Amino acid sequence: MEERFICDRNLGKLAKWLRILGYDTLYCRGNADRDFLRKADREGRICLTRKRVFAQWRHSGRLVVIEADRVEGQIGEVVKVLSLTPDPSRRMSLCLRCNAPLEEVAREAVEGLVPVHVYENYVKFRRCSQCGRVYWPGTHRLHIEDCLRMRIPSGRP
Repeated sequence: MEERFICDRNLGKLAKWLRILGYDTLYCRGNADRDFLRKADREGRICLTRKRVFAQWRHSGRLVVIEADRVEGQIGEVVKVLSLTPDPSRRMSLCLRCNAPLEEVAREAVEGLVPVHVYENYVKFRRCSQCGRVYWPGTHRLHIEDCLRMRIPSGRP
């Protein structure tokens, strides 16, 4: 089974990076409390939190209390603690905003939805199946790959 996560409001950047890696990751902006833990249990998600008190609460699911303050360390911490091996083919397969799957769309379908220079210079596009946000493999993808190489220990992708 593929790991699925739920992050508390202190881990918004981590949630985004887990989505970049292709992991189904919910981000809860409200208070992380017992309802947060119950939601994780109901949906079979691994709880990621900065709240140390959670480790003392009764919880039947998996819980990781993140120690690192910055997202760079948080990514490495999650990968190491959970022994994850991110699949490079799943990268950028989820919407960074709403976590829904991205679908390949024809170039013509995004005309007027992306800047003109993007439409003229790129041929592959993906659109979020839920919110409609459009993605393309711009230079940001190279920056993401560089960041991941630095953040994930043992040289894993």
